[in-house]
Amino acid sequence: MASYESARTRAFTQATTTTVTGVPLEVSDDHPLRRLGQVPIQSCVCVTDPCPCDGHPILWVDESAILSRTATGRRRTDGDEVYDFAVSADAFVTVESFRRVRASDTAGLRSSAAPAAPPPLIVRHRPDAGRSGAKDHPCQGGESSVFRADPGCNDYEITENGVTYCFVESSEHYCIYVLC
Repeated sequence: MASYESARTRAFTQATTTTVTGVPLEVSDDHPLRRLGQVPIQSCVCVTDPCPCDGHPILWVDESAILSRTATGRRRTDGDEVYDFAVSADAFVTVESFRRVRASDTAGLRSSAAPAAPPPLIVRHRPDAGRSGAKDHPCQGGESSVFRADPGCNDYEITENGVTYCFVESSEHYCIYVLC
């Protein structure tokens, strides 16, 4: 029979940690992030065996934020073991990822006057949010916006890499958006 202490410890761990699944990577001690006490993890989302982790970002996590490391029994396509890392939920993680661009677009990178790329995620007020009697928004199913002192999920729209998402419903803790 489970004890109160073990159930309490398990609940506390779940509330204060998050699980990062991936493969620990070797890195030289002179790497700048390694000198700051961080370790690289190749993140994985496994749905088949062996696990194809290629293309997933590398996460740099402070060693002190990793509370435990458990082997999953799964392997990557190159044979490396995949682990579940229990990481402090409040820890900051550096995400190292790469963006593919056309060769012709790199010519402007040499110039200091090159325009900055648009941010991949933009959260902004809907154009008609907060105005009484505003036009209906296409994602709002015919509801019109009314000014509120406490803006809610439906007062915002999200644009990610040029694609706009609108609010459709919410749960207790999350706003759920779909393609407009």
